[in-house]
Amino acid sequence: MSIFVASLGFGLVTAAILALAALGFTLQAGMTNVVNLAYGDMMTAGAFAALVGQSALRLSVWPALFFGGVIVALLSFVTNRLGIRPFVQRGTKSFQMIIVTFAFGIILQYVIVMKWGEDFYAYHGLSLSLFRWGSFELSYEQLTIVIMSALLLAGFHVLVRYSRMGRALRAMADDKQLARACGVSVTRLTDIVWLISGALAGISGVALAINAGSFNEILGANFMLVVVAAAILGGAGEPNGAMVGAVVVGFAMEVSTVWIPGSYSQAVALILLIVAVLVRPQGLVAGRGKWVLAQ
Repeated sequence: MSIFVASLGFGLVTAAILALAALGFTLQAGMTNVVNLAYGDMMTAGAFAALVGQSALRLSVWPALFFGGVIVALLSFVTNRLGIRPFVQRGTKSFQMIIVTFAFGIILQYVIVMKWGEDFYAYHGLSLSLFRWGSFELSYEQLTIVIMSALLLAGFHVLVRYSRMGRALRAMADDKQLARACGVSVTRLTDIVWLISGALAGISGVALAINAGSFNEILGANFMLVVVAAAILGGAGEPNGAMVGAVVVGFAMEVSTVWIPGSYSQAVALILLIVAVLVRPQGLVAGRGKWVLAQ
């Protein structure tokens, strides 16, 4: 029983990290119609940006985490402006855009290898103290990740539902041409989407590195399949669905390790994805359009 309870704790942390990553991925895909396969490598870039924040700027772990988020938000913005938008303006087809983003991810991964090599790195200043509640235990870093994720997800909900920008985003998601005719700056909002999704990629990448204890250049790439599984399981383009899918996948992956080796945990996520697509192809959250969260 204690092993099962411990797996629930690990599942909570995995779900929290995955919810941030899947939200950013599905926000980007749902709003821009670009399936960004470089997203996982942007998560890795966030982890290494935080490392720079610690070594060059002497930041502690949590300021370094948000520093990583800011750097990847800017990287995401530049990637869209210089790398994605020219292809979109030329009418590049969806499959070709997927290949383009995959190429950007490979380039980013090689840039990281050129700078840091293929060694493993870790952050300094982690307490590693444990919070215990019966058989349930997490490190204080893991507990902070869960709380931070909940606050960021709640903040996103408030932004989309109650702010003027959130209303503009919903209008753009429903009909870009109509939104543009009503005075909404689609170009500016697209930039904002890439900034927000980039920040979520960077923050989730640092959180993933903290939870793993050490990381290298394939940290985000290895996690990307799980992010895609959570996004599709919840419902493509559904912010609520990404969160629900993250909870299901995160707990399923960690609880499964009670019975199977941990090295097979990602296979559980892919099995869930296949079953869900067969049984409920619209996803677990079948809403009225892309912005269920805001309705």
